[in-house]
Amino acid sequence: MKKVALLLLFLLFIFFVSLSSEKKFNRKPVVVWYIVAKYVEDDFFEMVEKYKPDIILLSVFAEDDILPLNGSKDFDLKAFVEKSHALGVRVFYSYSIFSRSMYEYIKNTSLPLEQYLHVSAYAKYLRENDEKAYHELFDYYLENGLNPEDIPRVKRKPVGGFYVEIGHYSMINPLYKPYRDFIAKVINETIQVAKPDGLAFDHIRFFTFDAGYDEDIREYVLGNFGLDIYNYTPKPPFLLDKEGWSKEDRIYYDARAKLIEYAVSDIINRFSGYKKFGTTIGVIDPARANGQYVELQANVFDGLLLMAYDDDPKEVARNVRETVLKAGNKEVILGISVTVDDPIENIKDGLENGASGIYLLGYSFNEDVHNYLLEVRV
Repeated sequence: MKKVALLLLFLLFIFFVSLSSEKKFNRKPVVVWYIVAKYVEDDFFEMVEKYKPDIILLSVFAEDDILPLNGSKDFDLKAFVEKSHALGVRVFYSYSIFSRSMYEYIKNTSLPLEQYLHVSAYAKYLRENDEKAYHELFDYYLENGLNPEDIPRVKRKPVGGFYVEIGHYSMINPLYKPYRDFIAKVINETIQVAKPDGLAFDHIRFFTFDAGYDEDIREYVLGNFGLDIYNYTPKPPFLLDKEGWSKEDRIYYDARAKLIEYAVSDIINRFSGYKKFGTTIGVIDPARANGQYVELQANVFDGLLLMAYDDDPKEVARNVRETVLKAGNKEVILGISVTVDDPIENIKDGLENGASGIYLLGYSFNEDVHNYLLEVRV
């Protein structure tokens, strides 16, 4: 009898261990699809019905867009939201805020990127050389009280031996209030077309370690942190991790993060009543150094969208653990790119290490990925 009781206790122990393990993994994680309005394909809603995402994260003002809805004149935002809701799917609008490059417009021209990539430089060029194109692109800014040529670009102080490729990393100065007011108008305009279930924000950081040497940024850092950045040479975080961080290094990077928090808060606090998510690259030093401290983002947002696009699932797991820890009680949704070697392994490791959901960068993943996400929500 005693042996039977012990056996029953053992079996109960195994049952509860497996149950708790299963609960840890299968807690019905939220599944989000990130899509750009102008790239919604004809089969999109068929895919929605088949694979049942919980949230569609609809980019309505992306990095190098000039007009809301990504410049599309044919995209019916109201109909899109209504159809999504009819299928039981929530819709969040996504906005890119402090990056506004003209990369897509000038990459196939003979214009040098370094000189014309920023919106203000390209606007001036078009006004002087192609008035028709100028008005097509920038009348929206002008109608909303913002001269595109006045939008200040974040200046950089390149450090010898550390070249940062220009790419899309054209950033608008977060301290330029007229642009923050403009972004608020963009948000307000889109939510008036159709009310979303929440808002999400991307490009909310400094894009390079050597960016931010504008006079007003200098005054902000000097006035709030006592460091004159004009007398400070920025150092890449990966170098500081090897050689050690000085007091000035800490102040420099902490100040940039605080500046981003201040500027983002000024925009999103105007929209109460909406659940708000912010995009973070995660707890890796270069991301944190560029102004995406998870702790500060957790002060501002209701949840974080973690872009841990790594081919090494162990690194994804580490990133998720540390981000969840630093985010406190805010949910962390792990991003998965179609470019990673093993999306399912990343999904598993993310969920096992505390991610409350998964967001797919696009929906063009193979059936195995979609079916796996259906399984873990049973």
